[in-house]
Amino acid sequence: MALWGNENDATTFEGSSDTSKERMTGAQFIAAFLERRGVKQVYGIPGAAILPFYDAIRERNFASYNVRHEQTAIFMADGFARTTGQVGVCAATSGPGATNFLTGLYSAYSDSIPLLALTGQVPTSLIGKDSFQEAPILEMARPVTKAAYQIMKTADLPTIMNEAWQLATTGRKGPILLDLPLDVQKGSLAVDWNALDAALDLNLQSSPKQEIAQSELNTIHTMLCEAKTPTLLVGGGVALGNASAELLDLAELLHIPVVSSLMGKDAFPNDHPLYAGLMGTMCQTPLGNKTILESDLIINLGGRFDGRGTGDVKQFKAGRKVIHINLDKQELSRHIPTEISLAVDIRDFIDQFLNLLRDKNYSPSAQAQARIHSLQEERTRLARQTVFNTFPLKPQQAIAEVRGALDRDAILTLDCGISQIWTTQLYDAYVPRSFLITGRAGTMGWGLGAALGAKLAFPERQVVNLLGDASLGMSLQELATAAKHNIPVVVVVLNNSLFGLIRQQQNLLFNQRCISTDLEYENRVQGHSRGLDFVATAQGMGVEAELVDKPGKLPEALQRAFSSDRPYLIEVLVDPTAQCSVSLDGTLTGVRELE
Repeated sequence: MALWGNENDATTFEGSSDTSKERMTGAQFIAAFLERRGVKQVYGIPGAAILPFYDAIRERNFASYNVRHEQTAIFMADGFARTTGQVGVCAATSGPGATNFLTGLYSAYSDSIPLLALTGQVPTSLIGKDSFQEAPILEMARPVTKAAYQIMKTADLPTIMNEAWQLATTGRKGPILLDLPLDVQKGSLAVDWNALDAALDLNLQSSPKQEIAQSELNTIHTMLCEAKTPTLLVGGGVALGNASAELLDLAELLHIPVVSSLMGKDAFPNDHPLYAGLMGTMCQTPLGNKTILESDLIINLGGRFDGRGTGDVKQFKAGRKVIHINLDKQELSRHIPTEISLAVDIRDFIDQFLNLLRDKNYSPSAQAQARIHSLQEERTRLARQTVFNTFPLKPQQAIAEVRGALDRDAILTLDCGISQIWTTQLYDAYVPRSFLITGRAGTMGWGLGAALGAKLAFPERQVVNLLGDASLGMSLQELATAAKHNIPVVVVVLNNSLFGLIRQQQNLLFNQRCISTDLEYENRVQGHSRGLDFVATAQGMGVEAELVDKPGKLPEALQRAFSSDRPYLIEVLVDPTAQCSVSLDGTLTGVRELE
């Protein structure tokens, strides 16, 4: 069946007769290339323009997970990549299939996540002619990818695939789009695998350790010794750069507080005596902000200094010096003026700075020891309330009960909204790559797909998607994906029948002038007025589900969920009047404690 009018299903093999080369179609080459790089899973939806690729991965016995919406496929690849550090791979057809990848590309690009997104395309002869399901995906994707390619010749695939893989996995990592016209997938080429692998391996060889000038390390050491209240600020680059163990060594040697940005939350154990909490205007803790504001020197390791983290720039910089270490030169001094900024690999920096400190026999002062002792007292004094015993539950209590019921290395995925902010404030993370969140993009509907990808990466670990009812409304169909493939994630939905964060902003900033943030309605079929019934919907898709509406019941429900070894949903009715603590004036001191 020809969908575009000029398809030729006959594959003609052309090229070298050299017996050292393997002859195959373009689609078969892509599948073989991915297999040789260790890829075993592909997430997506097959369509006419990507069918040759799907046929090729079938031949090689890839695990292919079909989803109910293409954006979930790229969210799954994202979750897989965030938890493993490896490349996630997803595939979709041309036109709307490809455009449905854009939000996922934006989310991954914002947080430096390595992905390969493969999209089908109309035959090369029809590109630019408004063909059926043709979209200018290259132009759309370029601003939200590290690179985007439209391959116009089958013979170009080896060079482009090598380059794409290298770009995705080196430097500041990120997503790559590969747009594959149908005739390019069907065309033929001869491949010298030995030469191709050697070329890629040469480019991917571990780059030599970046040597940092001794003078710069000495200057940082001097600034550190002169500071009275220095603080380490940890960003997402620490976990992404596999430098969490080195960070722990550095913090313990310096014996100074560690504050994390939102993306750096799981880079340092949140129950460690040196951990002071989270900095920000929304995703924050009282002790985290207090520690930053009392610091006279901030050493930012692998963070961006984004606006939601620092708040007002003048207040953040006033009276303190800043040292910024980040792999990406473009991030240095971009938001906050610095005294020293280094564009280097974070692990290389920590290793070399540790060596210098040890060579100088560095030891923490008595003042530093007293400061950490005081930190423990402040942690208790400033802890937010999580026990209320009210009906319906306070979301704060529900989040605390979830954390108490999970293993130390459980993987948690979040969406965006008020449930995200509460969870970042109240949930302790202990293991790198276990607290998955879209940082700059803030994507609703992301967490369930990410949880599915994370569970496929680590089937032996507990994986929970904790989110609000508005977010689950954007990914609800993927419960059927979890059921079909028996991916035993647990979904905990905090249901207040609202777009909760936007309602809170309407209440606080718009004098309670509320519009379009109410999600409840009379559900006459189920006999209640909270609108969508998540338990009944999940059960209709073949997912076990239950309702929790009383304090203390969540741990038992979670135990049943994990024991089932099946996808499971727990709907938790929470207080719609509860509010999260946020800054009302855009400063770190302006955080208003609300409940």
